[in-house]
Amino acid sequence: MIQPSTTPTPLIAARSPWLRGPARLPGDPGLTALALLLAGLARGESRLDNLARGAGTAAMVGALGRLGIPVERSGPGAVVSGLGGLLAPDGPIDLAGAGAGAGLLLGLLAAQDFDVAIANLELTPILESLLVYLARNGVRIGAADGQLQLRGPRFPVPLDLALGPGAEALVPPLLLNAAMAIGTSSLKLPAGFRDPMVDLFRRFGADLQLAPLADDVRLTLAGLPAFAGQAFAIPGDARLAAFPAVAALIAPNSEVTIPDVALAPASMGPLEALMLMGADISYGVPDHGVAELTVRQGPLHGATIPASLSLLPEDYPVLTVAAAFADGETVFEGLGEGARRLAISRALRDNGVDCIEQPHGLMVRGQPRVAGGGNISARLDPRLAMAFLVLGLATDRPVSIEDGSVIDDLFPDFAGVFEHLGASIVPGPAA
Repeated sequence: MIQPSTTPTPLIAARSPWLRGPARLPGDPGLTALALLLAGLARGESRLDNLARGAGTAAMVGALGRLGIPVERSGPGAVVSGLGGLLAPDGPIDLAGAGAGAGLLLGLLAAQDFDVAIANLELTPILESLLVYLARNGVRIGAADGQLQLRGPRFPVPLDLALGPGAEALVPPLLLNAAMAIGTSSLKLPAGFRDPMVDLFRRFGADLQLAPLADDVRLTLAGLPAFAGQAFAIPGDARLAAFPAVAALIAPNSEVTIPDVALAPASMGPLEALMLMGADISYGVPDHGVAELTVRQGPLHGATIPASLSLLPEDYPVLTVAAAFADGETVFEGLGEGARRLAISRALRDNGVDCIEQPHGLMVRGQPRVAGGGNISARLDPRLAMAFLVLGLATDRPVSIEDGSVIDDLFPDFAGVFEHLGASIVPGPAA
C-alpha cells in the first residue's frame, strides 16, 4: 500500500508548447512477477532490471523469500539467486496486493508436493477459474483460518486443455504448473494468441512451441526444463504508456515515442480506448511481444468506451483527460460508481471540464480548450495525480496536485521523464 508522505511535495504542470522524444516506462507488472518466479526456478544468478514498482513486486519478492529463494533488490533492479526449485515455506505466503503475480504463484505452487497456505488472496473470476483447472489436475485445494490451502500432486501430470476466448490470462499460470510435470503439456488457444509472457519462458530456456492450426493455435511445453539464470530489463508497462500517450495527443505539435512496451493482451485496454477516440498511435514491428509506440498530436472525437475493454478502475482518470479534449461526448460505461468516480468528476470540474455521472459510468463533454487552474488532492491515488499533471500540460492555466510523492512508488521520476519531453512539471506551492 502506498503510504502518505510526511512532507507533501506539491507539483505544478503548465502548458507546454510541444512534447517530443522518448518516454521510458517502468516494467510491466505481470512480466516482472513471472521473471522473478522463473529466476527463482533457474539455476544460478539472474540480474533483472526495470522491475515494476509497488506492492505486486514486493509480494513476489516476499513469496520467493518464504520459498527459500534469496532476492537482493536495488532500486529498479534485483539479483535473484536461483536454486533450481522451491523449498517448502515455513509459514503462510502473504499475497496482499500481489495483483498479476497472484495467479502465477498459484499455478507454480499447485505443482509442488508440499503444503502451502496463502494469506490475503483476493479471488477474482480468473483466479477462481484457475483453481478449477488445477483441482481437475489433482491439486488439493481447501481453506482454513481464512487462508487458501494448496498441495500439489506427488507427480504432476502434463496438461491437455482447450482454452476459449477470454481465458488467455490463464496461460502463464498454467505454463508454470506444466513446467513442473514430466512430459509435454498442450494448450489449444484462440487464433492470434500472443503474449510476451510466453516468450519469457523461452528466454529462461524452456522448450516451448507455438504452432498455428486451422482455426486456433496449439502451444506445447516440455516439462522439467533446465531453466538458467538470465540478465535483462523488463519491458515497459502498456497501462502506464497511456500517460505519455495522452500527453502527446493533447499538447500541440507533439510526437512522443515510447520504447520497449510489452504488448500484454490484459494490459492493452487503455491504449485501445484511446484508439476508439481516434488517437494517432502507431506500433513498430513487435519483437517477442515488445514494440515501440509512436504517438502524435491530433484531433480526438467522442466515443463510447465499453465496459468490455480490459480496463481497471485506475485506468479511467487518464482516459477522462483525453476525453476532455475530444470533440463531442465520451461515455465511460465501465467506470462504476463510488469514491473513484467522485474524485475524477471533481477533478475534471475543478479544471473547467463538463462531466455528468450516469448509471455505472461517466460522460465527459470535450472542448477545444480547457481552462485548468485546479488544485487536485490525489490522496493515495497515483494515477489520478499523474493524469491531472498530464491535463495541465495542455490547459490555459497550470494544474497543481497537493502531493506528488504518491506517484513515486508506481512511476519513479515521472516528472523527470516528462521534462525530458519538454514538459513543465515543477515543484511548488499548491495553488
